[in-house]
Amino acid sequence: MTLRASIHDDDSRLETPGDELDLPPAILQALRDALRGIRFGAVELVIHDGRIVQLERREKVRLETEVGHRRR
Repeated sequence: MTLRASIHDDDSRLETPGDELDLPPAILQALRDALRGIRFGAVELVIHDGRIVQLERREKVRLETEVGHRRR
């Protein structure tokens, strides 16, 4: 099943094709906050007994170096 999420402030639920998945507003807000501004990384939901119990955000920072300054 593919989940489609929108992170607009006026959304009240996470929608899946064919059915609705109601999530508490606090979880939706935490998910929006985790997704906002991330460019590289991952957001992971941890589920125990069918309930979301944890949200993890891992963000990668890409450091650009100039060609002439590479270390060997």
